[in-house]
Amino acid sequence: MKEWLRETHGATFELLRHFLIHFFDNDLITTPGQMSKLLIAISPVCLQWFFLIVFPLHGKYAYLSELPTSAPYRVAVRADELWLITLMMSVIGLLTALKWQALFPDLSDYRALGALPLRSSQIFVAKLVSLLVAATAALVTINLLPCLVFPTVSEGHWATDSSLLSRVWAHAGASVAACTFSFFGLLALQGVLLNVLPPRTFTRVAANVQGFLVAVMLVLLIASFSIQPEITNAILGTHWARWIPPLWFLGLYEALTGQTDTSMQFLATRAEIGVAVAIPVALVGYFICYRRHRKLMVEGEVGSRRDRRCRAKLLDWVLRDPRKEAIVDFMAKGLMHSSYHRTIVMGYGGFGLAVFLTVCVAIARFLEPNRALAASFLYYHIIALTILLIGTRHLFSRPVEVKANWVFQITEGEGRAAWLGGIDSFVLFWGAILLLVVPFPFELWLLGWRGATEAILFAALGLMSYEWAFCSWEKLPFTCSHLPGKTPTWMILASLGLIGIVSLLHTILLAVLSSAVVYAVVVAALIVAWIRLHHLRRQTWAELRHLKYDEGPEPVVHTLSLLK
Repeated sequence: MKEWLRETHGATFELLRHFLIHFFDNDLITTPGQMSKLLIAISPVCLQWFFLIVFPLHGKYAYLSELPTSAPYRVAVRADELWLITLMMSVIGLLTALKWQALFPDLSDYRALGALPLRSSQIFVAKLVSLLVAATAALVTINLLPCLVFPTVSEGHWATDSSLLSRVWAHAGASVAACTFSFFGLLALQGVLLNVLPPRTFTRVAANVQGFLVAVMLVLLIASFSIQPEITNAILGTHWARWIPPLWFLGLYEALTGQTDTSMQFLATRAEIGVAVAIPVALVGYFICYRRHRKLMVEGEVGSRRDRRCRAKLLDWVLRDPRKEAIVDFMAKGLMHSSYHRTIVMGYGGFGLAVFLTVCVAIARFLEPNRALAASFLYYHIIALTILLIGTRHLFSRPVEVKANWVFQITEGEGRAAWLGGIDSFVLFWGAILLLVVPFPFELWLLGWRGATEAILFAALGLMSYEWAFCSWEKLPFTCSHLPGKTPTWMILASLGLIGIVSLLHTILLAVLSSAVVYAVVVAALIVAWIRLHHLRRQTWAELRHLKYDEGPEPVVHTLSLLK
């Protein structure tokens, strides 16, 4: 088999091999294959997530099976089935939105393959087949454990169908159909945009749609864990339930289990129509647009001269140092013209919004209105600060165009400290708006003086946290190549345990705000820590010999940072 794969087997096969091998690679990563290593490393973690809830689910359904009536059991199964369908749809939708540019051949594909005797249709067919292979692999991997485990743990005396195989088939049919609809629906959306919009309009609109989809899928993914029987019954009882796709596939699940409820049969019919429409629309749109896709890739987006003049005047007025102004302007342009980086911003925003809404629902359920309001504002500050620190480092570590960083390398000796100071100005400006300026009027209006004390506390905490998070930062944003496997440990732990960290920090800060003496001591300590860290960072800038532009694997022999 290895010998056969080493040989050449025609243009279509070689194109398919090329697209599959490089599906997760991009020009922003120094060493090829790093994304594959990262995916292999995180796959066991992703596959184990369902086992964390197996025992609670088994205990719940064992208890419900012993009840004298079947209603609680079947309502719980319906709610959990809706949760899993929504979760699977949002995961597939999130993966599709994240790889939005990979759904079609990109500009690098045209540059690499354009000189070869290949037709555009050949490139598109190979790209489509590789896309379908990757999507099928992701769909099977994601659905495998839930399809086998959930019908097993939900087995009970009141089950609609006593056959385990039938329940597995029903769950698998509904979940796979839902994921198929989610994937082909987003593919169809991009195909429609490609065929309808002019080239330069498409570039701008598609980037914004991608960011919006990432945010929406993250909100749905996290919010799906809040689905309870009460919420499911309330949504099914509304007239607009027929327009919610996850409910369509819940109806398909119940139809496959043999239930004859008229409303669920109607939803099942909608699910079948949705899948039957999404697949052909996506495929037809994909093949129709291949003739004009090269033009869309080659033509770039042109910014407005008026916008550039207004931005330059504002920076001249705010920043007196031209070097700081240049870096801030470069960062602003990088965010405006890079759909990849805008997607990262929207993704973190959607994730933070989903966590905040989920927490607010729990707070409103267990606390009195006055205490719930104060606790919600406190949670907003904590989540905004956490997302800001993790998201900013993640955003800045992704380059825009690695090969163009020579412009900074030949001039960094003249303004290295000013450039790093420009990064501080950019982050602190937008951090202050997100963390303090936006919520402060509402806090002052609803909480009075307590809102002002919260703002002061988080201003000090935010400054200290920023200095700590960027104490070892030695890059210019968007200029250094990235290795996914070298993500800082504290960022990984914070990302995995965000809810636990937020809850712990919320409890501590709530205790701080309840005592005037403790509050004064903590604020003073945070200010002292910020001043100390700020001074140490400035000393590090003076000792820094060069900035980092190429991320590489960890060296075999460490130099104890003597070569900085």
